[in-house]
Amino acid sequence: MRTRAWVGRLFLAIAVAALYAPVVMTFIYSFNSSRVGSVWGGVSIRGYRKLLNPGEVDELWECLRASLRVGLVASTASVALGTLAALGLTRWRARARGIATGLLVMPLVVPDIILAVSLGIFFHALGVRQGYWTVVLAHVSFGLSYAFVVVSAAVEDLDESLLDAALDCGATPLQAFLSVTAPILAPSLVVAWLLSFGLSFDDYLITFFTKGPGVDTLPIKVFSRMRFGVGPDTNALFVLLFLATLACLILAGLIDRGRSLARIAQDNEKTVFLPPPVR
Repeated sequence: MRTRAWVGRLFLAIAVAALYAPVVMTFIYSFNSSRVGSVWGGVSIRGYRKLLNPGEVDELWECLRASLRVGLVASTASVALGTLAALGLTRWRARARGIATGLLVMPLVVPDIILAVSLGIFFHALGVRQGYWTVVLAHVSFGLSYAFVVVSAAVEDLDESLLDAALDCGATPLQAFLSVTAPILAPSLVVAWLLSFGLSFDDYLITFFTKGPGVDTLPIKVFSRMRFGVGPDTNALFVLLFLATLACLILAGLIDRGRSLARIAQDNEKTVFLPPPVR
């Protein structure tokens, strides 16, 4: 048993090292004094000083803001459309629902280069000027698929009798959705939004083929800098983004833990104050 436990710990350590060793290296090289991020020149906070100094790396911050704007709009639209599709398909016949589901999830398996080129040709054929909104629409085209897969799994377990009960009590369809369906689907909606946002924020290929001049997201800017090497200021920005993401995950975990404890306490109160059974 001890040997088996040590083997499991060894494989776990290898997996964790493979996942987070690049992140650790980014942390270390963010304190690099060299102008070239891949060449170690000593310990310095030059990258953070340059990053936080107004006027030094305005283009980098502007690209970050562009990525955030695109991600926020695209992920919100993807979750809204994916939720509507998941709820609407529940009333379709099995065969039609299967065909529609296959069409909706197809972008998950289609290579990004095909989607990127197809979207670029599509916007060009329609005569649409490529810019901010073409990037948003392109990101919605693949974010919708991920949101649909996540939300549809929760919709399958949804008890429709609760919605019917709300309608029987006089609630409008919108009121029934907001008071019954939305709270039940809330965890899946959050997961779908975070997944869509992460994919949109990280995307390079589709953005490159659908963006217009002057619309550069953070991945586009970083790839353009690769010709000269990623500098310490870029590594410092990655570190700050990683810490911000980690803080959000910890906060979400604390909130979820607080809700779980509150739910357990509420269940215990109900158990304690239940009236004795009638004999």
